[in-house]
Amino acid sequence: MSLRVQSLNSDTTFALTFSHPGLPKPFVLLLDPWLHSSPYVYHPLFSNQSHTTQPCISSISHLSPVPDMIIVSQKKTDHCNEGTLKELDWNGAAKNTLLYAAPEAEKVVLRWKWFDQKRLRVFRRGGIMRVEFPSGEERPTAEGPAGWLELLFMSPKRLLELPALHNAIGIKWVIPQNQGQGNQIYSILFSPHGAPIASLRPWLSSLPSQPRTPGSEACARTAASLRPKLSLLIHPFCHIRSLLGGEIISGFPGGLSICRQVTVDNWISAHDETKDVRGITAGLLRYRLWDVSKVERDLRGEGIAGVRVNMLHAGDEVGIELC
Repeated sequence: MSLRVQSLNSDTTFALTFSHPGLPKPFVLLLDPWLHSSPYVYHPLFSNQSHTTQPCISSISHLSPVPDMIIVSQKKTDHCNEGTLKELDWNGAAKNTLLYAAPEAEKVVLRWKWFDQKRLRVFRRGGIMRVEFPSGEERPTAEGPAGWLELLFMSPKRLLELPALHNAIGIKWVIPQNQGQGNQIYSILFSPHGAPIASLRPWLSSLPSQPRTPGSEACARTAASLRPKLSLLIHPFCHIRSLLGGEIISGFPGGLSICRQVTVDNWISAHDETKDVRGITAGLLRYRLWDVSKVERDLRGEGIAGVRVNMLHAGDEVGIELC
């Protein structure tokens, strides 16, 4: 089984393709589709932004295979973009596609008179949503069934943190094994603005464990030395704060806090496109930049090794072999 991750817009739009011998076809999960238009906050004069790099496709209707499910992680229009989503052939090729939305995005989607509300699934804080892979025809394989996805929406609880902005979605690919072997679990954390570690810790702690230092016999001998393993982290590198509203994107410092809690196999940058940002708030933003080499160097400086770091531009993809 394997996972392919492709960036569609150099920002937060990713196509995740799950492949397994037990699936009739690859299963495609689309994250935060935004391909065009200039999303704004409150009013275009207050804050608006647009892409500076061309997305690799002009419409999500060009995606092949068609997405089986789409996740919008928050209500802002660079994550929940009506113009982009409306282009999908919902009554034709995408007749079985479902839209999974963050709680704050529910009212936004329901205002779209063209969208069939029966296709909408809304995350509830603390509630795990299970997504079954389509079975198609029975195809017995030595690897067994492809399993299912478990989704959890996580958001801050503190008053000064922004639950509609600093949230995350935990994704577990659960693959059942033969009796007595337990289940294989591969995990993905998608947090396009970063999220407080306190809100992530319960989910991170639920992940399968591995020795803290690979190859260390002393660590392998004691359960106390085991730490959870995260297969894929999709999280920004760049840190952005506003003189008006505090931290907008937690960037590398937020990702580092995750790497200190769990063993991260892969870290892919998100929300790091250099966008054309205009409006009153543009001059109030302060950026601290990390590129791949600086992320790798700073991780090593913290004693964290073995993380495969990638920054994907539009059209770039990376394959992750899960076994």
